[in-house]
Amino acid sequence: MGWLTRWLDSGDKHEPLMSRQEYLPGMGRVCIAYVVDCMGAMCPRPQLLTMKILGQIEEGEVIEVVSDNPAAVESFPSLAETLGCVHLLTTRVDACWQIYLRKGLKAAH
Repeated sequence: MGWLTRWLDSGDKHEPLMSRQEYLPGMGRVCIAYVVDCMGAMCPRPQLLTMKILGQIEEGEVIEVVSDNPAAVESFPSLAETLGCVHLLTTRVDACWQIYLRKGLKAAH
């Protein structure tokens, strides 16, 4: 087993947020399952952290990735399918971006 697989499989499962709802333009209210804090992280760490969390949540759940790294932010829309998710939205808030991803490649009902 390689280092990446060991790292992705390590650690405790995440603690889901308690019903945090976020309004996403064009989608209405969405329940956010987990926030991936990538502030200060350089590529490829934001993508690796996101992969780890996506491996711990259920299909259809939405995560919010928070990053201040423009290169990482730019990569998420095109990388979403590779990560097994759908890019919903990226917004700029103050000094960071919020990227919303839904696990699974199927459209939400």
